[in-house]
Amino acid sequence: MPQEDRTTALPPVPPAGDRPDTAPPAGRVVAALAVAVLAYGLLQTLVAPALPAFRDHFGVSGDWSAWVFTLYLLSGAVLTPVLARLGDRRGKRRVLLATLAVFGAGTVLAALAWNFPVLLLARAAQGAGAAALPLSFALISVLLPRQRIGQGLGIVSAMIGAGTALGFVIGGLLVDHASWRWMFAVLAGVIAVAFVLVVRWIPDDASRRDEPQDVLGTLLLSLGLVALLLAITQGSHAGWLSAPVLGLFLAAAVFLAALAVAEQRTRHPLLEPRVLLQRSMLLTHSAAALFYAAALIFFLLVPTLAQLPAHGPEGATGGFGFSITAAGLLMLPSALLQILVAPVVPRLERAFGHRAPLLGGLVLVLAGSAALALWHTTPAQILADSLLLGAGAAASFAALPSLVARFAPHHAIATANGLNTVVRTVGGVIGTQVAIAILSSHSVADSEVPGEGAFTIVFALGAVFAAIGVVVVLFLPRSATRS
Repeated sequence: MPQEDRTTALPPVPPAGDRPDTAPPAGRVVAALAVAVLAYGLLQTLVAPALPAFRDHFGVSGDWSAWVFTLYLLSGAVLTPVLARLGDRRGKRRVLLATLAVFGAGTVLAALAWNFPVLLLARAAQGAGAAALPLSFALISVLLPRQRIGQGLGIVSAMIGAGTALGFVIGGLLVDHASWRWMFAVLAGVIAVAFVLVVRWIPDDASRRDEPQDVLGTLLLSLGLVALLLAITQGSHAGWLSAPVLGLFLAAAVFLAALAVAEQRTRHPLLEPRVLLQRSMLLTHSAAALFYAAALIFFLLVPTLAQLPAHGPEGATGGFGFSITAAGLLMLPSALLQILVAPVVPRLERAFGHRAPLLGGLVLVLAGSAALALWHTTPAQILADSLLLGAGAAASFAALPSLVARFAPHHAIATANGLNTVVRTVGGVIGTQVAIAILSSHSVADSEVPGEGAFTIVFALGAVFAAIGVVVVLFLPRSATRS
C-alpha cells in the first residue's frame, strides 16, 4: 500500500502578490484573529439558554422565540460566502473589519432591543459574524510564515469549539443571575476587543482584484440556502412530508442546481467551480457537514438532558435537574480540552499526513457519541464522554481550514473557507433538527419530556454521522498535492 505523502504537511505558501511587504509578529496576528473567532464561537450558543427568557419578556410564542436562533443561521449562511468572496477580491483585513463592525452593531442593538422585531433585526445583523471565521483563516494563510501557518490555524480553530461550549456557561450564568441583555453586552465587549486588535495588529494583506460582483450567483446562492435552511428548521414542526416543507426542499434544489450551472458560465463567479465542484473540496465540505452534525448534537442536547428533572413523568428520561448555569458548566471541561488539543494538530499532520487529524478527530467524535448513547445517566459519565468529544471536535475544527487551504486555489482561500463554514452550518442544522424530531416523536404522552431511550437514539445518530464522516475522509487523496 502506498504511503501517504508527508513532505508537505502545511498548505503551500500563497503567491508573493498576496502577502504583505513585511511579516507581522505571528503571535499578534494569531491573538487578534483568535479573539475574532472566539466571538463567533460564543455567538453560536450564547442565546440558547435565553430562548425561554425572550419568550416571557416579549410575550411571544415558543415558535416565534425560536426565530431568534433561526434568523441568525439564515443570515449567516447568506452573508458568509458573499463576505468571504469580497475578502478575496477587496482585501481580507478590510472586509474583516467591516464584518466585525456590523456584528458589533447588531450585538449592541440586541442588548438594547425594545421589542421583538428589533431583536430579530439585530440577530440578522449578527449573522455577519460568521464571516469572521473564513476571513481569519485566510489571513493566517497569507500573513504568517509557512512554518507557523499550521500552528496558527490550530490555535484560532480551537476558539470555535471553546467559544461554542463557553457560550452555554456565560449565557447560563447571566440568564440565571442577571439579565439576557448582559449576554449581548459581554459579546459586544469581545467584538470590540477583536476590532481594536485587528486594527492595531493585522496589516493590510494587499489582495485586490478588480472583478465585478456576481449578482446572479449571489442571488441564487442566497435563495437556495434560505430555502434549504427554512425547510430543515421547519420540518420538525410542520412535518417533513408537508407540502410547504417539500416545496422548500424542491426550491432549494432548483436554486442550487441553477447556481452550479451559472457559476461555470460566468467569468468571475462567486463560487469558482474548483471551490464548488472539485473532488477534494467536495469531500472536505462533506466531512465538515457530517462532523458538525454530530458535534452540535452533543453541544446542544447534553445541556438539555442535564436540565431535565431527575424524576419526571412515568416512562420519561431522567435528567440531572441542573440549573442553566450548572448545565453550562458541565460543558466547561470540553471547552478547556479543545484549547489544549487544537495547537497539537499541526504536529499530527506533519507526523502522519494531512488526512490524519480530521480522521482521528472524527474517530474520537464517533467514540464519544457512541459512549454517550450507552452511558449518559450520571454527570460523571457525561463528563467522561465529553472529553472524547471535546478532543475530537478540537482536532476536526483545526484540521478543516488546513485541508481547505491545501485544496483551494490560492486566490480563493477565504471563499473556500466561507463555503466550508456554510456547509458545516447546514450539517449542524440537519443534525440538531433531526435529533429534535426524534426527541419529540419519543416524548411521553401529554408532555414534552423525552421518553426512555430517546437520548440513546439521538446520541447514536451522532455516532452514525461521525462514522460516515470517517468513510468520507478515507476517500480524500493521499497525496498532498492539489487535484
